[in-house]
Amino acid sequence: METINWGSPPVGLFNFPLDLWAERGQFADRGLQLNTHTHLTGQEYGKNIQKGVYDMGHIGTPVFLPAAVGSDEYAVISIGVCDYAPFYFVADPEIDSLVECQGEAFVINKFKTCPHSLLKWHARQHDLTEHDFEVIELMADSQFDNYGMAFLDGIQNNRFRAGILYEPYVSMIEREFGWRVLGDYPEIARPANYAILLYARRSWIEQKPELVAKMMAAYFDAAVSGRDNASGLAVYADKFPFIQPEDIASSIVRETRHWQLQPGLDWPLLERVEAELIEQRLVPANYNIRDYVADLAAIPA
Repeated sequence: METINWGSPPVGLFNFPLDLWAERGQFADRGLQLNTHTHLTGQEYGKNIQKGVYDMGHIGTPVFLPAAVGSDEYAVISIGVCDYAPFYFVADPEIDSLVECQGEAFVINKFKTCPHSLLKWHARQHDLTEHDFEVIELMADSQFDNYGMAFLDGIQNNRFRAGILYEPYVSMIEREFGWRVLGDYPEIARPANYAILLYARRSWIEQKPELVAKMMAAYFDAAVSGRDNASGLAVYADKFPFIQPEDIASSIVRETRHWQLQPGLDWPLLERVEAELIEQRLVPANYNIRDYVADLAAIPA
């Protein structure tokens, strides 16, 4: 049995298929002992990337690539299940656009995260910047260890009227409060300049390429299984008292039609990611994303 210390983004729908397979022993059936680790926000995940904590994992481009700058520890091996930004600009029913939110409290989880990067991108589409909003780092001093729960509590206490969120929490606030999706990033941020990436230690890519390829194949098989087994993923409603099975079902309908279910390196997408990271000054101006990518197909077994 091969043990893999696996890093995952904060708890969200994009993790559920992998978590379900781990819990049901389906990775173990393939000889893989997967020890999964999620994070409060991408800010904490990025720090662990810098420390070299994990063997493999999946992670958003605005977190991983800046954290990996100047390091030889990891390389990208594939685009993950999301070759798009799986996030949403959501707002109170009285708000109709991002422009209307100028000067108002606008929620993200923390700075140096995917929602933070997407706010920068979206603001730029309207000739605005993040500084045109009163940006709240909701998880900086939250009593909660889950962004969805903190978001729900903030709505209940009238702390804000807009923010960036992900599934299944988007479906939850639609149902509970009648909030609306005003920025469907999987649809409007096209052609995509964001992705969830798969990464691995370079030492593993060089010394254990078969294991890395085996885990990568299992990751996508778990995603296919999750897409085709909505009732299985619905068990995650039991793990969060504020989430209902209907929220999971709604999020599956919204998200899985976009999922990328085959491994591969999409170079046009990666080049757009590179340009966006440079635009946001998250990486140096001379940054070359190819320095942080390894093509498993080109590595001798």
